[in-house]
Amino acid sequence: MRKLLVVCVIAASCSSKPAPKAAADPATVTPKSATELADRLGDSPETAVPVPPNAPNDGIDFMNEWIYDRFGRFRRLRWGIAHGGDRRYEVITVELPDQSQHTVYFDITENWKNWSPPQPK
Repeated sequence: MRKLLVVCVIAASCSSKPAPKAAADPATVTPKSATELADRLGDSPETAVPVPPNAPNDGIDFMNEWIYDRFGRFRRLRWGIAHGGDRRYEVITVELPDQSQHTVYFDITENWKNWSPPQPK
């Protein structure tokens, strides 16, 4: 009985592990252009940054933090609300310290649905 237990323990410890996946053959990998690798999040309505439905302050803090995390210091030049189909967008154009301008699209549809007008005091 004891020999059977030892044999079972040895057999279990010798079980083969699955072989690791081989790396892709460089000859079969199709190279991607730099434009395909560029991050386009927020560059258009199709790639708009989704604002969480429960974002406080109508999502303004979320949008400002997202822009700051992506670009660093910025100044809002203009903003507006746009819609396409059943989606709503906040379109913000910012200026960076090097005077370059960037327009960012935020999908505010879900946040918009949760909006309620301020209550009079």
